[in-house]
Amino acid sequence: MARRSLTVLLVLAAVAALFPGSAAAQQEDDDPIDMIDTPTAVILPHGSYDMNLRLYSAGGVLAGIRVGLLDRILFGFSFGGLQVLGTGSPDWNPRVEFEFRTKLLDESYVGPAVGVGFNSQGYGYYDNALDRYQFKSKGFYAVATKHFLMLGELGLNGGVNYSLEREDGDNDPDLFFGIEKSISRGVDLLAEYDVALNDNSDDGVFGKGKGYLSAGLLWQVSRSYRMTFEFRNLLENNEGATRIADIGDWSREIRINYIDRF
Repeated sequence: MARRSLTVLLVLAAVAALFPGSAAAQQEDDDPIDMIDTPTAVILPHGSYDMNLRLYSAGGVLAGIRVGLLDRILFGFSFGGLQVLGTGSPDWNPRVEFEFRTKLLDESYVGPAVGVGFNSQGYGYYDNALDRYQFKSKGFYAVATKHFLMLGELGLNGGVNYSLEREDGDNDPDLFFGIEKSISRGVDLLAEYDVALNDNSDDGVFGKGKGYLSAGLLWQVSRSYRMTFEFRNLLENNEGATRIADIGDWSREIRINYIDRF
């Protein structure tokens, strides 16, 4: 697993080295606040809010709202559950989850934006016995984001995190990486890889040591609306190991964001 992490780091470093004439990001309003599940160092502008809705496997719905404070701070909360759509009684998550993020450094010509934060929201179903989500929350994290000009904009993202979901006995720090590439006006390709060092016990329940690879297509529908078509868990890192049939397979999901100012 360490070799795989090193390989990802070397690839990202090589890409950055090819474009030494990098530029600071375009207006931050155009950049994603998150990739798929992993955070970036982007913060909502002061006085802005982001209302978001995620539709995922097994009739899952996750709704949240985030607010930008003082151009340096993001705060939000979210709540959802499975079987909200379709038939049967909803299987709600056990609590409302919270998120906080602050930017320590702005992105410059030579350096990345750097942020730190906390997010208790995991994804997928919730396992009450182990007190964890199928895809663990990030918990405490630090992240760096840098953009380059390459036939449009190329964004590189990487960070380290420590989740508080530790009842399964796997409590290592974790690493995550992401790439954002504009392909036309208002359309970006997203890809991320969560090494899942804190979810690789190979116990036949959750992560099996392959990490979580996800991708997405972000469409800026209008100034305020964004839609992201997401393809989660492409390596099927927990295939056949969940209590709900087929939810361990890779999945097709949709995220909708409405971003505006007060």
